[in-house]
Amino acid sequence: MSNRLLLLVSLSIFVATALLVAIFGVIPLPEYEDFTLDNQITGKLIFNVEIQTENILPPAPDIVDTCIFYIDLSKEPLTEESIVCSSDLYELPYDINFYDARIHEKQNIILYYWDYESSNERKGLIIDIATSEILEQIDTEFYSNENNRMNVYGEKLIDPWESSDYNSRSIGIYYVSRTETLEVFNSKAPSNYYFESLHWSPDGNYIVANDSENNLIIFSKNKSFTPLKIHLKTEFSDNENIEMINVLGWTN
Repeated sequence: MSNRLLLLVSLSIFVATALLVAIFGVIPLPEYEDFTLDNQITGKLIFNVEIQTENILPPAPDIVDTCIFYIDLSKEPLTEESIVCSSDLYELPYDINFYDARIHEKQNIILYYWDYESSNERKGLIIDIATSEILEQIDTEFYSNENNRMNVYGEKLIDPWESSDYNSRSIGIYYVSRTETLEVFNSKAPSNYYFESLHWSPDGNYIVANDSENNLIIFSKNKSFTPLKIHLKTEFSDNENIEMINVLGWTN
């Protein structure tokens, strides 16, 4: 009789555990609306991507190319357009670092490299966003990430790694206005879901981030709409995919 009772107790515990996992253990991804031109948000989102092979077995994936793309929010359908790729610059006698790329003077891209042949100093290559032309090579100036976090109102974005608690499966977007911290978005999410590289829109009213699902997410500072999602068309060509690395910024 005791064995039978023990079996029933064990079965009950198993069923209860399975129900708890089903109810509380699986947390879905946050829900967003799809971006459309009806949202009347304009500008260009500039972001860094890797073009990768679809290898299944290690080492996988192989990085075929690194590029800087943009999406024009005022044109439909939304499509990723290339500004410059590392393969476009193979003829240059130095190695360009795409992962430190910045938006320069709101209309160009600056790519950094080390000039080992002459000065052995860090230099910058200026690329026109509209034409993809190399405009000039410059000595690099000091650049602070703090400049990227501040909008035209002096409001400062908080790094998502500081405002999210992945142990409790909570993620959020926040900014500081003078001495007050304001919430833009907060949601439960899987522990492997996160936001990266937050940037203000030129008018300071919206925020863009890329997430771990290869999406661009646009948030309203004043919560005037549900966050909007732009999903990258990840298929680049045969056996190659696009993987977003980070957002460089938001230009007019």
